[in-house]
Amino acid sequence: MPIDATAQVDQIIANANAATLVVWITLGVIVIALIALGSEFWVNIWGLIVAPAITSQRLLGEGQWVPGIVVVAISGMASAAILLSYFSHETIVTGILKIVDVNNPVVGPIAEQLDSLFSQLGSDFSIKGNIEYIKKFTFQTLTVSMYLPLAYLVVWFLWGIAGQLGSMIAGNKAGHGIISLWSAIPYLFLLSILMTWLSMLQLYGHVWARWFGWLVELFYLFLLVVMMREHGRYKISNAIIAIIFSYILLVALLVILLVLIVFLSVQLGHYL
Repeated sequence: MPIDATAQVDQIIANANAATLVVWITLGVIVIALIALGSEFWVNIWGLIVAPAITSQRLLGEGQWVPGIVVVAISGMASAAILLSYFSHETIVTGILKIVDVNNPVVGPIAEQLDSLFSQLGSDFSIKGNIEYIKKFTFQTLTVSMYLPLAYLVVWFLWGIAGQLGSMIAGNKAGHGIISLWSAIPYLFLLSILMTWLSMLQLYGHVWARWFGWLVELFYLFLLVVMMREHGRYKISNAIIAIIFSYILLVALLVILLVLIVFLSVQLGHYL
């Protein structure tokens, strides 16, 4: 009796854990993207470690924002793969639910707002229900795995705008422009991959992960200061001022975008 290859693949997909299946699909896409980026991608990473100022100058000077999109998307997909790979572990899910518990005095109000938002968008689930839904169904898991890269790309785009405005406020008169930022910023997103992994390990109770997380955050701040200094071609103090204004403007733009999305979603829900 001949073997039906399609039926075999369908059987594997049907029996696979949703999160695990999507993780492997995501990793396959990442490998293809890394091959497309070529050796220059790895040269840039090594350069940011051993010679951050020179490498930042080169990235800003090249102004290649198209490869930057790929780097940002890779960062988002890799972070999503890490999150989804831990969704099958009850320890992680329990830790997340403790963080977003409504009784938490800090995060509780935000969690209630998110539950309210889910309800307005037509979802029958709370945060806990959505996590369980993600774990159970492959399609929903795949959808969530696409949300994070998309969110990264939105932040990357708005960060470039906010960074340019912040740089101008700090005194950038002869430095690089917005396209240069879109070229250099993506490599900062790569650190989010490591931070996501360390955050999951912290939920498992690994104390060392917290210390390494702080080191990664310090390295991120160092690279950010160097990048903004080379972008504006001014002193470190001006770079720090530019970063502060950049973050303020970035948060403002993200809040405006979120309010607009919620408003349009509610209006669309009324029509439907």
